[in-house]
Amino acid sequence: MSSISGIEKPTADSGVRALTIDPVRIRDALGRWLMFSDHGAVAQRHMAIVWSCVLCYALVDVIWLQSSRLSFAPSNWTILLKCAACSAFAGTFIAIASSRLAEDRGLPAALLRQVLLRTELLWRTFLPIGCLMATGITLTYLITAANLPLRDNVLADVDHLLGFDWLSFLQATNFSPLVVKLLAKAYNAIGPVADLVVMSLVLRRRGDRIAEFMAVLSLSTVAVCIGMTLVPAAGAFAYFHPAPQLFANFSALGEMWTFLRTFLMLRDGTLSVIDLSAPDGIVSFPSFHTMLGLITIYAARDTRWLMIPVLVVNGTMILATMPVGGHHLADVLAGAGLTLGAILLVRRKSVRAKRVTS
Repeated sequence: MSSISGIEKPTADSGVRALTIDPVRIRDALGRWLMFSDHGAVAQRHMAIVWSCVLCYALVDVIWLQSSRLSFAPSNWTILLKCAACSAFAGTFIAIASSRLAEDRGLPAALLRQVLLRTELLWRTFLPIGCLMATGITLTYLITAANLPLRDNVLADVDHLLGFDWLSFLQATNFSPLVVKLLAKAYNAIGPVADLVVMSLVLRRRGDRIAEFMAVLSLSTVAVCIGMTLVPAAGAFAYFHPAPQLFANFSALGEMWTFLRTFLMLRDGTLSVIDLSAPDGIVSFPSFHTMLGLITIYAARDTRWLMIPVLVVNGTMILATMPVGGHHLADVLAGAGLTLGAILLVRRKSVRAKRVTS
């Protein structure tokens, strides 16, 4: 079903009437843009999870910032206002364009309507993900700045009990410049691959799957914040201090494990401003790369031509989280387990919603 009111059916509303301030129309527009009013009851439950996480993050951020030595950079408000303005402009433009095209049954108008449908869904996807990123990143900075005692020794002990030697693994993956380059490229591809999968869902107008993707992502970020609070960690590279020759081929591609700089600056108070224009991933436990990689694979599961390459790239990326990302094996296993838990929880809620509506 279309999420643009009247875009695929004739309507008598004129462009002027479409712009008339009407509480019912405003409520319907908000319902669409928050992804509550279409794509079914299951998607509504998924979006309830997403927006609940965003609101909880925002509340915790506001309260914690009052007592933290960190401050919210003034430029952040400019960024947030620009994003809000762009979303408002997109919504207004789509509403006007849909009203003008509603009665035109020609081929060009039909093509434009399809473009508008997908453009709107793309913006509606960007809005909650953007809010989740802004509030979630702020919280991870606040948690890190709390300077809690590090637990890398516990994670290293878990690896040892599992028979995994991080230094030996680093040395083994460092043997070939080609292997190193493949691992590094796979590790850095996590964002583009996720964008590709989301764009595929948008182009196929799978708003239900997008809502599911965001629900799993939201619950996973909650698990990340809880995990990094209970088990603060700087990473295996900071704990073991590997000799340069063990990662010479990796370091030849650029500076290694740069996130540690921001991590340590937050802990010692050198960095006191949260700047959303240039955020750093500062989470070691659990591995968020692993979590996002599995979430992306799950989101692409019904499209074989897409899932196979995503599976190959993200599988390689998860392997690369240890030498390239400097994660303990325990970080990776925890990330995988928590993501599986988030997926099962979302699927369980999906089954309940289907039973209610059936």
